[in-house]
Amino acid sequence: MQIGIVPRDLETSLRFYRDTLGFAYAGPLEVIEGRVLHRFEVDGGTLKLLEVPGQPPPERRSPPGPFQSATGIRWMTFTVEDLDGLVARLAGARWQLPVTELRPGLRVGIVEDPDGNAVELVERR
Repeated sequence: MQIGIVPRDLETSLRFYRDTLGFAYAGPLEVIEGRVLHRFEVDGGTLKLLEVPGQPPPERRSPPGPFQSATGIRWMTFTVEDLDGLVARLAGARWQLPVTELRPGLRVGIVEDPDGNAVELVERR
């Protein structure tokens, strides 16, 4: 599976996914018309951030707010090893769903990335 995001601020999004969430950065890949995909290998798939050099970020964006407040692709789910450690690194982030134990051994939290995309973090013990 591959997920693509067009971020408003590439550097902020790179820091969020690489440094805060700790996703493995696989590096940039030049594609057509000077565009660059910044790739992360995570949870058996690839997360891609699209960089379009020389072009301002798009004015339109997905509607903000809880993932269930609009139709279309609204959230991404990733399995993580240390949810409590991520919560500490995400201090100040906006949480759509604070970490919740859904059933014994299954904890879930939904945080927003810098563009307001819902990122569901799942820990299974």
